[in-house]
Amino acid sequence: MVKELSKFVIHLAKLKTKDLKRRYLYQYFPKKPVVINLNANDICNSKCTMCNIWKQKQGFEFSPEDLARILKDPLYSDIQHIGITGGEPTLREDLPQLYEACAKSLPSLKGLSIITNAIKEKDVIKRVTEVIEVCKKHNKSFSMMVSLDGYGSMHDHIRGRENNWQTAINVINHFSKNSDIPVATGSTISKDNVYDIDELLEYMIENGIYGRFRVAEYIKRLYNDDRNDVIRNYTDDELYALQCFFHKVEHTFETNPVYKRTYKSIQSVLGGGKRTIGCPYQAEGVVLDSKADLHYCAPKSEIIGNAIQTPSIDLFQDNLEERKSLLSSKCDDCIHDYHYPVTYNEEVTAFKEKHFRSLIHLDTRYSRKKYYLLLGHLQLAKLRSKNQALPIGLKVLIVGWYGTETVGDKAILGGIMANYRKDHPGVTFVVGSLNPFITVRTRQEMNERFEVIDVYSSAFFDAIVSCQHIVMGGGPLMDIDELAVALLGFRLAKTMGKERVIAGCGIGPLFHDRYESAVKEMLALATQISVRDTKSQQKAMDWTGRQDIPMTGDPSLVYLRSLRFDQDLPKKREIACFLREWPTEYNMDIEPAVFEKKRQQFEDQLAKSILDLALSNGCTIKLYSMHTFWVGGDDRIYYRAFIKKHFADYPDLISYEKTPSSVDQITKAMKQSFLNITMRFHSVVFAHTLDTPFIAIDYTNGGKIFQFLKDNQASSHYISPQQIAESTTALSNVASTVLV
Repeated sequence: MVKELSKFVIHLAKLKTKDLKRRYLYQYFPKKPVVINLNANDICNSKCTMCNIWKQKQGFEFSPEDLARILKDPLYSDIQHIGITGGEPTLREDLPQLYEACAKSLPSLKGLSIITNAIKEKDVIKRVTEVIEVCKKHNKSFSMMVSLDGYGSMHDHIRGRENNWQTAINVINHFSKNSDIPVATGSTISKDNVYDIDELLEYMIENGIYGRFRVAEYIKRLYNDDRNDVIRNYTDDELYALQCFFHKVEHTFETNPVYKRTYKSIQSVLGGGKRTIGCPYQAEGVVLDSKADLHYCAPKSEIIGNAIQTPSIDLFQDNLEERKSLLSSKCDDCIHDYHYPVTYNEEVTAFKEKHFRSLIHLDTRYSRKKYYLLLGHLQLAKLRSKNQALPIGLKVLIVGWYGTETVGDKAILGGIMANYRKDHPGVTFVVGSLNPFITVRTRQEMNERFEVIDVYSSAFFDAIVSCQHIVMGGGPLMDIDELAVALLGFRLAKTMGKERVIAGCGIGPLFHDRYESAVKEMLALATQISVRDTKSQQKAMDWTGRQDIPMTGDPSLVYLRSLRFDQDLPKKREIACFLREWPTEYNMDIEPAVFEKKRQQFEDQLAKSILDLALSNGCTIKLYSMHTFWVGGDDRIYYRAFIKKHFADYPDLISYEKTPSSVDQITKAMKQSFLNITMRFHSVVFAHTLDTPFIAIDYTNGGKIFQFLKDNQASSHYISPQQIAESTTALSNVASTVLV
């Protein structure tokens, strides 16, 4: 233990020293760069919406001979990698000779790369093939990146060129199949394609294409200072969508730790924070453009001189005030996707998160070491609380599935807060979140005032100390590892004599002993319990032996009933659907192959039935999402596949809502629709509470949806997936009943 700790401390000291050198020492005593961003030209044959370089006229471009002379300068003696970009570099017929000049002139060079738009397919293949041969001849590694900014027509729109999607795919396929070089895509996300980039990612996954993603940035060499219509001019919805996208890419697509950290940094900047990853151009890189002008970095640096007219090393060493200025005023806000090895601050942040996650784990029967660590954190929290003003009135910590919340979870939160305010005027709230940026968005949507904390941090222990109540805030107590957060909170709260409240939860489904044991312990620890349905009520009474457990209904009901609607909301000839894939968790007793066949039968018949309802009633079909975050299943992923498979012949009849979902969006859609076809549990709750015409598809096989309808005397709205799969008229029969 001591040896491991010593190694880690030494590691941190080395990182801190490296960071100090990069940010301070090398700004006065510069080291030679190890990477060059080399612009082969200043023209382009695309017309990208986030770039103006295509408006440039061809002017002076250094020749291969010029480049060879420039690279002989002592500044470049340590260069290990060169990335050649443009403009569009393959427009240069002498492109292979540029690579030849680099390979011959740089003794430390290890590898080169290229970025291309692949518009002129044949020319690109020819040029890059020749470049590959040059690199092989000189024993240098080579990789290529093809720009791909959307799926199909969206890419062509962004690039301003018809058929560029197909030429790009052709180039990718050619080099993936006919060479051994690494081929990746590079996708730039601007305001134009925020809501379409997910579809591209899905295509890439389906077709085994690897790529990286970036956010459009103001970059001097692209002459795009006037493109604020599409660059970093996002609405709150768009910013949130981008945060969700990069979180998904970081956790489900990217495997390289360096690029994962880049995506984490992008999320930080999108959320109003600082850049968290370092940048090679702060000390170890340089940009050489096609006019032979030198820059410290591509996005923000001014030209520091011309490498043909003045030795590069003199330019690099004599203009350090420019680089210092960039460090002090531009770097923290830069969202450009430059990558860099881990920094001291990143390592400390990662260590803290890993440490707290190790303490909050469902399967942990705490060792003595971890037990003392927990008590230590609690004591530190008590010490910190002594320096803070005591809260006036009741303070409540709410935990649960927040940080992955569905629209239903948002309404639950509103209901719990409303109930507390009714009995405790002046109450304040802290919400523990698994992913705080998600819950910050919820706070903004609901126009609420509460503190959001990261449960995997010391703030969780601070909240246990400062709050008088800890509340498991609605939703199901089911087979989810994150039950550990509420369970630990209840354990710690008990040691301090705090109230432990289970507020309107459902119980189940529970298929595994480890989760059932956790739920039973939470029920035993709770000082107050209320549940959302009679089935959960009976189970809670059986497990605790208590007969005073009320069935209060889902907390979201309180919030929904408080909403006020414009009575003049126009009705639409629209069938609003709130669907989800039929999950396996409620069909554990069926062979997987048998269930998959049943699921396909259900989905096929559901699509046909919805289509028939729309055509016979003169309606369009709109698919709305109760959940738009990848954890828990983003409904839009299912919708895209559903439309592509079942409605290819009806593109004008059906659509899905691409924007992130909110309580306001869903309730208005339900109130305005001709008919609501609901499947997600809270879509059923919403539709019934809002008194709208709806059909409830019970994917829970007699579970929470059936129980809700039974408890609320609404069984006439019920239909099972099996009934839909087995009958061509089952859905329309229920529709005729609820539309009367």
